[in-house]
Amino acid sequence: MKKTLVMFAGVIFLSGAVLLSTASVSLAYGEHSQRLAANLLVLQGDLRQLLETDTSDIHLHSLSLRIKEKLGLLALLVRSANEQNSTSNTHNPEEFRQLLFLFGSSELKPLLSKLESLSGKYPLVLSPILQSTFSPVFFKKAEEMHLRLCSGCHSGAMAENTLPAFDLFRQSRSISRLEFAARMLTGLRGDQLTSLQNPLT
Repeated sequence: MKKTLVMFAGVIFLSGAVLLSTASVSLAYGEHSQRLAANLLVLQGDLRQLLETDTSDIHLHSLSLRIKEKLGLLALLVRSANEQNSTSNTHNPEEFRQLLFLFGSSELKPLLSKLESLSGKYPLVLSPILQSTFSPVFFKKAEEMHLRLCSGCHSGAMAENTLPAFDLFRQSRSISRLEFAARMLTGLRGDQLTSLQNPLT
């Protein structure tokens, strides 16, 4: 019984991500802004993991590759978000080259600070469901979704791969709900049955 409740508590975030990805509140910002905001949060979380002393070597390598890739896409994501929302926010391309320079120079704390400032301009706006009280029916649906879509890879057995698939319950306990939702929105690719698309969007 205890084990089942633990699973329920972990997979609740997955159902939350489903609802969050289509919540009407996100329409105020649009798809490009949501993608940008989610990627900024994932970048910050990855940088914090790089700063931790107990991160394994294989995970450090995969984190570094992902951070460099995401930093390289930021200028495009910002431009797309600004165009979609007709905002007055502007960023010089040199600012994004500076972010890559900071990462290449291992100036991780200054880089993290700059990314946090960007998140202030481009926040991830999600449904209040993250703060909600959930019914037993909701937990049941969350469990079914986890078993059907996630548990095959995310049991924790593949956590030390180059492309790690972490135990989702443990991961959800180690980071904020907002960052976990951001990782669900940016990280899922599915399989041939979902055409390699995020099955939660």
